[in-house]
Amino acid sequence: MTVADGKPEHTTIPPFRSDGCLPEGVHLCSDAEAVFRFGSGNLRRRRLALRLRRWVELARQIGARRLLLDGSFVTAKPDPEDVDAVVFLPHNFVQEIERGEEAALELEGMLLSRQPEELFAAEDEADWLAWVEFFSRTREPDRRRKGLVEIRL
Repeated sequence: MTVADGKPEHTTIPPFRSDGCLPEGVHLCSDAEAVFRFGSGNLRRRRLALRLRRWVELARQIGARRLLLDGSFVTAKPDPEDVDAVVFLPHNFVQEIERGEEAALELEGMLLSRQPEELFAAEDEADWLAWVEFFSRTREPDRRRKGLVEIRL
């Protein structure tokens, strides 16, 4: 579940609901827990987990504040199409780029080129909360709420 500021209350990933989504809220976990839970079922999931591991590594290297996961990767779908992620950039991200920090340059390149297209950035708390709200709804006609995962950085 989440509190008003979008910060997760729980520190484990709950079971899927009957519709294959996580229960509503932002569920906090380690990167190892996320990879174990979502990235080991088949070859497609393992490939998405490799992408996720690189994003986690870059997020840690730049001092990102938070990393949010969504997409069919965090559902019960046997063959997920993607793993969506939002990295909450540190206040000094622009300075890291100006200093030529490799991780910041690589991440900036991904964000600007939209390659991969599933990686997004939040520059401030308002951005973060907007992404949480956006990803908390399904694409189904009823737009029901669903759960997300936040990796501890």
